[in-house]
Amino acid sequence: MKRFQGIFTVMLTAYDSEGKIDREAMKDLTEYQVGSGVHGLVVLGSNGECPYLTHDLQRDAIDVVVESCSGRVPVIVGINERGTEQAVEMAKCAEGAGADGLLVALPLFYPLEEDSVYEHYETISRAVRLPVLFYNWPANTQLKLSPASIARLSEIENIVGAKETIFDVEEVRALVDAADEDFCVFTGMTLNLVATMEAGACGAICPLPNVIPETTVALYEAIVAGDSEKAASIQNEVYACAPLLASSAAPHAMMKEAVRLLGHPFNAAVKGPLPPLSPEQADTVRETLKGAGLISG
Repeated sequence: MKRFQGIFTVMLTAYDSEGKIDREAMKDLTEYQVGSGVHGLVVLGSNGECPYLTHDLQRDAIDVVVESCSGRVPVIVGINERGTEQAVEMAKCAEGAGADGLLVALPLFYPLEEDSVYEHYETISRAVRLPVLFYNWPANTQLKLSPASIARLSEIENIVGAKETIFDVEEVRALVDAADEDFCVFTGMTLNLVATMEAGACGAICPLPNVIPETTVALYEAIVAGDSEKAASIQNEVYACAPLLASSAAPHAMMKEAVRLLGHPFNAAVKGPLPPLSPEQADTVRETLKGAGLISG
């Protein structure tokens, strides 16, 4: 039986005027997501700005989301540290806070052999009792593992799945075929959810549900029900929001602006060196939401 499946929102991280975690905004976003039917939450994913947050801010973000969620859906914590010791420290922090799982990326600085990567994940998995997902995003982490190599990681007791932020659907299929049937293979984007679930993926771990949680859940449910016509129609609704992600290599501020325009107590502040929201991006966000029928005027 797969440990995780469905739509998991990679939550944005909100800051107050002093640059600290805006707990009220994070509580609001948690309630919005859970109330909209998502199957799980990821706090401190790549769109949660994890690499640029101090450990103190990371702990605050974990605490408020886990506390607000109150066990209603699983909360997975993103671990994005270069060193094994730092990753273990944050993994233990997440476990102590009551998280339900970890999504572990390994950004590279030095070139590593596959055995060193395996040892990194094995050390983290041995340090905690939480299930672990491998985060495969070679375009950003520069860590390129084959489907067979990722499947090898599943031999480690706690590693139960992978998030595949790649465009090659056949590579997703290859991982599904190479791994055990209980291994959870997620796509990293709802934009290709139909194709990747047809290839055997069990859902999506994606930031777009911050803006359209009910739509992405409906898409997943249509695919599971085998209603290809309905799924195709909803997939087109998801495509309408694609500019929120595709217009920038670092769309964090744009996504936050979209959440703000939808009526949530968010501001577009991001942690440096991420770029702040530009006037042109603000216009793109507004026009995208209007075109998708999410706001008027």
